[in-house]
Amino acid sequence: MLKWIYVPTCAHQEVQTYFEKHERPFSEALKARFDDLKKKIVPDMKHGMSSSSQTSEDPLKVNKRCRNQVRDKINQAFSILRRYVQGKQDDGMDQADTLDTLSNDSDSFVDVAEILKRKTYASTIRNKTYQSIKKSKEFLTRIYPQLFEYAVIVGLRPVPAGQGYEPYIIHKFPEIRNYKVSTEGHLYVCTNMVDSNVSVPLFCFPDAADFKPEKNMKSQSYSFVLTNFDGGRVFGYCKRVQVPESRLPEVLCIISPVDASNMYNTLLNEIELKRVKTLELAQELLAASFGRPLPKPGQDVQIRCLDEIGEMETIHLNRPSDARLENVQYDCLLPYLGTDKLIKVFSSLLLERRIILCSNNLSCLTQAIHAIVALLYPFHWQHIYIPILPAAMLDVCCSPTPYLIGILTSHLNQVLDMPLDEVVIVDLDKKNIIQTVGDESTILPKKIIKALKMAINMCKLDIEAERSQSLMISEAFLRVFVETVGHYGEFITTQQDNKRIFLKENFISKVESHGLQQFLEWFTETQMFEVFITNHLEKRDWGTVDIFMSRVMEYRDGSGPSTERPGIGTKVKNFGKAIKSKLA
Repeated sequence: MLKWIYVPTCAHQEVQTYFEKHERPFSEALKARFDDLKKKIVPDMKHGMSSSSQTSEDPLKVNKRCRNQVRDKINQAFSILRRYVQGKQDDGMDQADTLDTLSNDSDSFVDVAEILKRKTYASTIRNKTYQSIKKSKEFLTRIYPQLFEYAVIVGLRPVPAGQGYEPYIIHKFPEIRNYKVSTEGHLYVCTNMVDSNVSVPLFCFPDAADFKPEKNMKSQSYSFVLTNFDGGRVFGYCKRVQVPESRLPEVLCIISPVDASNMYNTLLNEIELKRVKTLELAQELLAASFGRPLPKPGQDVQIRCLDEIGEMETIHLNRPSDARLENVQYDCLLPYLGTDKLIKVFSSLLLERRIILCSNNLSCLTQAIHAIVALLYPFHWQHIYIPILPAAMLDVCCSPTPYLIGILTSHLNQVLDMPLDEVVIVDLDKKNIIQTVGDESTILPKKIIKALKMAINMCKLDIEAERSQSLMISEAFLRVFVETVGHYGEFITTQQDNKRIFLKENFISKVESHGLQQFLEWFTETQMFEVFITNHLEKRDWGTVDIFMSRVMEYRDGSGPSTERPGIGTKVKNFGKAIKSKLA
């Protein structure tokens, strides 16, 4: 008699595949028994609880269990790498699996001349951008007495004696703030009121020339980032809305020196509710918001204003402790790029190259670029960053410095005709990399790539992982930095003069894997690594890397979720062996 065995979520399909592969009859009676078992197990796998207790369980406990499950899978994927680097053997791993995982490891070794070329490139970029990075730190430490720099409501109007539309400012608050963007993408203060905001409306409507009115248009949220001459970044948060009195949409735009998308998007949602009623209500909320001080990271601010019937209402806004991990939709990356292409784009970012992403959808473009940059945590992208580039500024793509730029697909052919050297171009809509440098598969060590692929692909194994796909992706890429640079703290030392220094050469040689050593030789020359280490030497930004530091401690102490529990792959394999032995 066939005994009942624990069946994971995907086991039913595995069993059916097994029978088909070996051309064995899968009787209706046996199939019915598996179907019945699946009905009993799947709800528990999906929700982790019985239906009677589902509504009463604490959501915080559910989230904690979900995080632990994800981190267990990450540990399983990277355990092979960790055992290999430490020179340990896993008795529970099949020999074939070990050989497959570690085969072709010599491919991790890159030609010495190529490593030297990457080191030279990274150090050259770092030296060119040092002053602007130094200035940008000053902007981060400033205290702002108002919630934002200024806000505009931008509309569309037909181009005189021509086709298409052009953006124009319907309302601006306050009027004394005057900015303009140069053709190089830099922001500067204007002295002439007539020139005020000549370029910012183009970022609000980058598709103005090709815009076609739509019926029942849904609201879209997107953003843009500009860099001024002093190295400080200015962020633009946009909400495109359809107003009842016009067939053309308007864009509500907030300009701020602070990266806090969730806080400002919450405010834009409130402004949208006012704007669809009357323009005056939206203007009143903008005025009331501007007068409130910008909260410190992790704190709240309250905005009080009158509603349409004259009653006072309060709006609560929260500024996150670390905006890099806020409101990031990592799960959008796999549908747009897939695993292999995502790793190639991530690798190009690590080498601080020029990258262009294109799409027809503004929200898609903003979400994807924001998520890709967030994968660099705990590091910062230190260079040109423009999620949406207007058609009038496409010449910025010819910049010799590193950048991450988003363009509309309608502008792609124009960009491809430009003299672009070593630029990675990705079409998100077609899920295709149009142009590459050619060495993207060798930027990361092969062992890291294999472990990263295994971790990402675990999202597709069962329903529980699929529901946690965003967390799975963020934790997988964070683990890459834990594995490669997590030991940096051992090599920060204090000299006799109380000056803290970083022993870079000792840091690199500490790693046993030659492939990882080659990676660190050039990565330690990048601007993002230099800023990261400098912040720690100067004891800055400690609060913004708490998650990274906790993962490093878990990695060292083994205090994280257990890595010894059998994973879904082991369960499926054991289940298949059990069935085979019963029916042999």
